Amino acid sequence: MIVYKVYCDSSLIYDGKREELKLFDAKANLELNKVGSFNFTVYPSHKHFSRLKKLKSMIYLYKNEKLIFRGRILNDTEGFYNEKKMVCESDLAFLLDSIQRPYTYQGSVVGLFTQFINNHNSQVEEAHKFKIGNITVVDPNDYINRSDTQYLNTWESINKKLIESLGGYLVVRYEEDGVYLDYLAELNKLSTQSIEFGKNMIDYEKIIKCDDIATAIIPLGAKTTDEEGNETRLTIARVNGGLDYIYDQQAVDMYGWIFLPVTWDDVTLPENLLNKGKEHLKNNLIQMAASINLTAVDMSYANKKISSFDLGTHVKVKSKPHNLDAYFLVSKQSLDLLRPENDKMTLGTSYQTLTEQSASNEQNIVDKVTVNIGEDLSNIGNSIVETERRLTAQIEATSSGIMTSVSKKYVTKEEQIQLEKSMNARFEETNNSFDFSIQEINKKIVDTGWIDLPLNSGWSYQYDTDKPQYRRIGNIVYLSGLVDGTANAPTTIGELPVGYRPSAGSFNRYACALNQKDYVNIQVGRNGLITDYTKTTSTTRAFICLSGISFFVDI
Repeated sequence: MIVYKVYCDSSLIYDGKREELKLFDAKANLELNKVGSFNFTVYPSHKHFSRLKKLKSMIYLYKNEKLIFRGRILNDTEGFYNEKKMVCESDLAFLLDSIQRPYTYQGSVVGLFTQFINNHNSQVEEAHKFKIGNITVVDPNDYINRSDTQYLNTWESINKKLIESLGGYLVVRYEEDGVYLDYLAELNKLSTQSIEFGKNMIDYEKIIKCDDIATAIIPLGAKTTDEEGNETRLTIARVNGGLDYIYDQQAVDMYGWIFLPVTWDDVTLPENLLNKGKEHLKNNLIQMAASINLTAVDMSYANKKISSFDLGTHVKVKSKPHNLDAYFLVSKQSLDLLRPENDKMTLGTSYQTLTEQSASNEQNIVDKVTVNIGEDLSNIGNSIVETERRLTAQIEATSSGIMTSVSKKYVTKEEQIQLEKSMNARFEETNNSFDFSIQEINKKIVDTGWIDLPLNSGWSYQYDTDKPQYRRIGNIVYLSGLVDGTANAPTTIGELPVGYRPSAGSFNRYACALNQKDYVNIQVGRNGLITDYTKTTSTTRAFICLSGISFFVDI
């Protein structure tokens, strides 16, 4: 099961198991080569409410003890009940704080990137500095020519002078000895959890943006000046049969002629310019047009031994109805800490082209990925058995037939493919004994939906939006709504049915009495009774907010 924790500097401010450390509407949005965001609402009753300082406090978001967001509070908005809605930006935003003064540079990619980061570090406080990490982006000639007379910030400079022309990914890496900023040509991490139609794929949407499509490009190189002082740019006409453009015939057949000029100021030879143009057409313009939005069940929520879907990893997607069987890069994630069923992710360009020719491209990405997956695959084999045992007794009877032992070492691509075929064959052989359908999995890990809570006499609600309800997501039950009790209302507000009751003992949960701006103690017992444990003696009962109450159940 995935566990999130949030820290403000060194103070723990969110732990889903502790009532005094609650945040509301906590959501993170992460994207490659973009400044990420993390937003949440916090109430004055929070023990660390006063510690949250705009632009000063550092916020850390951990997912199963792995740091996935580090940043600062950018804005806060105070609400009617003095609660604060916090908007945080990730540490890539620190690059907005420094300026790159006018410069002229000639040399390697490593040298310019190092210059940018060193200049940044010389201008900002210690907490906002980066150590120079791995740099794998290269220019074919290992030589670039860059200059700028503007006073751009470091974020703009890196994007305009490096990423836009050379591609690559900025990745913040957290190590014990500091925070590193990598500039990587490729992201080679491979997820051992796949997304499959009929198993854990919930929703699918493929987007091809026509405004991003180009089927032909005109490569332009360095400027030259003739005897009369007229400026022109180097073209590929002399080495390309008199044509100053290159194109993809299959893309032209499908979409027609769509031209786009692309400039490399530092290229002075037409042969090099032609090579750059071909590479750019293949790797950027043709591939960047397609993206896929997916909603899928992340099996790691049910079993922590299964690797989760993480930003920057390649995920195998299999769906016969959508003609998909390829690796895709997780380029964007929306994470809802309190309602994981709302998690979404965007898979960036697959290794298909614009013309959707993918026969050899999946092979390319597998060849490029070098990752130690032996132990993960072994864990997944065990995880499948453990998960399916909980579904039916039939699964337990056949579990020994699907156990796969994988040695803890590096595996080759062929070994991985053979393992997948073997596992799939065993699943098919036992298909008559159990069902791996998403409906069965939902019984364990998917939301039951909101269910109305019957109220005892004396308790009511005013508006449909206040209606008291409950729901179960996995083995966690959530309450919501506002209830209004009369002066002589009974102590018990309502009762939860079997399957929605706490797993052990009685659990005290605190809810806000909104019209009095104080708090009451709400107790949920193992018998399912929801009790106003500290019943007010005032003549007018308070509105009591049940939203935010949650507890574990046995399923």
